[in-house]
Amino acid sequence: MKEIISYQTNSTMKNEEKILELLAESLKGQDRIVARLDVMDSRLDNVETKLGNLEKRTDRIEDQMVKLNLQTVENTRAIFKLAEKVEQIADLGNRVTKLEKVVYK
Repeated sequence: MKEIISYQTNSTMKNEEKILELLAESLKGQDRIVARLDVMDSRLDNVETKLGNLEKRTDRIEDQMVKLNLQTVENTRAIFKLAEKVEQIADLGNRVTKLEKVVYK
């Protein structure tokens, strides 16, 4: 009977040791998962920071585009005004000739 109790005690101790080993491995696995999650969290923070910076740069570029478009409109108006004056100067010769014909008739 002592042998049976001794065997059961040994068997129970071996089972407890296996359970402890499995629990220890489980904890190690959880530690690895937590470490990976920390790395992923850090990477995600980095991506969020870069995305925020990219949004700021995009906003600045959009503002610059609006300014450039306004400047282009102003330049186009100035070019049309200049073209009208050039046309008037080019036509000045014809106008003087007509005027001379009328005056010196």
